[in-house]
Amino acid sequence: MRLKLRAYVNNTLVHWTGRGQTDSAALAALTSICDEKVLRLTYCPNYVSEEYKKEAAMVCFTDIPLWHAKEHCRIFGRFGIGFKKEKMIAYGANPALYTTAEHFSRIKKISGLLERMEDLEKDREWKEGVEPYNFTEDETVAFQEVADFLQEYSYKNQDHSGYVTYYQREWRLTFRSLPFAGGSKPQDPGMSCFYIRDGKSYSTVKFSSDDVDYIVVPVRYCRPGKRLAKSMGCNLKIYELSVFI
Repeated sequence: MRLKLRAYVNNTLVHWTGRGQTDSAALAALTSICDEKVLRLTYCPNYVSEEYKKEAAMVCFTDIPLWHAKEHCRIFGRFGIGFKKEKMIAYGANPALYTTAEHFSRIKKISGLLERMEDLEKDREWKEGVEPYNFTEDETVAFQEVADFLQEYSYKNQDHSGYVTYYQREWRLTFRSLPFAGGSKPQDPGMSCFYIRDGKSYSTVKFSSDDVDYIVVPVRYCRPGKRLAKSMGCNLKIYELSVFI
């Protein structure tokens, strides 16, 4: 039984395609996602500063309801695939952890601590039995995984206009927090893996058709949208009828 959420929260996590692309390129990206049943992870800054950027491999979603998504889609495109939130949570999806500029100095201190922890973790067989900072590798990795979900609340674009990233209502699946399908281990849904395309290596996360709630396309692309929705066994939503605010 699915929880009934308030109107400003979506029970589906939508991954939009087409940012800075033509409609045909956005459709091609959505088609590739559906045909291969994998989402490609990209390297994104997990908190933004002109002098300090840390990047992590991730795939991003939003839980903005479709009927409130018009402003969001102006940036991220009008072609989307919606995943059942409880399925993505089971895989490790988590809302981005937004931090205001006032707390950014603390974030830099945490990052410096993580780097020192990584250095201390190296060649631990040469370390003393009793150390002033005693921690396990799992504890270090846990810190790193949490840092991958950080995002600055807002930042200035090149034209110095303030852009509030918090309004994106972002959720993330990060490479570091996903179980890895390496060697002979198959890439099951919820697992990450690398694949090669055109001589370039990409990290991906696998999903199943059962994870998908719906496909979103503009009305002009209703026919290919129906094909994709049928292949996923999910609903089709027309952008112009679903996104109206």
